[in-house]
Amino acid sequence: MTSSSLIDVDVVLDATGDVLMNDGYAAVTLASIASRSGLSASDVESLFASPHDAMVAMLNREFSGMYSNIVQNIDRDPRGGLLSRMYTYILSSVYERPLAKTLFIIDRESLNAIMRTSHSFSYTPNVGIRSDLIEQLQAAGMVRDDVDARTVSSVLSACSAGLALTAPHDDLDAISAGLATLIARGVDADVTDTSAGKAVFFEWATSLTLPRESA
Repeated sequence: MTSSSLIDVDVVLDATGDVLMNDGYAAVTLASIASRSGLSASDVESLFASPHDAMVAMLNREFSGMYSNIVQNIDRDPRGGLLSRMYTYILSSVYERPLAKTLFIIDRESLNAIMRTSHSFSYTPNVGIRSDLIEQLQAAGMVRDDVDARTVSSVLSACSAGLALTAPHDDLDAISAGLATLIARGVDADVTDTSAGKAVFFEWATSLTLPRESA
């Protein structure tokens, strides 16, 4: 058996995601992960006691990677602190990552199965935007004062659900741009400096990736 300190965890997590995407949740076993990764079963077992543990670690990595990409895109964008821009980057992050697209759009049952016995997240990632983020952006002056955060969140969730149901989209960029324009016209505040919104999103996204306290 290879020393666990020498085993590339990313190779194991890549294999876990590959089995899940191509063969389904029920096919993810320590043996199938080992076979897909080219490692021995004992090597995989030295890192994860169960396939569920491997899937939780896989989901943690995917979730962290998604929000890292979103934060980077928002930070680079001079208008990145506005809700319309955030929604655009969240959509692209989900649709452009094969594992994220599988879990959050194509096979949400697998995502739910992993989450049911996991305490690794304070929030299950979604292609919608929660009302608490909108309220925080509103307080920071990035969202218009006359906007109801819960209503906007519900509308964006409905748009996201519609996109998921009708996926795949050859014209996703055009759809995203159209939605961003509607959000900009109806929700975004008329501001020049959006750094306050960027700070709100960074703090919000960081809080979502913090492990929960054990009960």
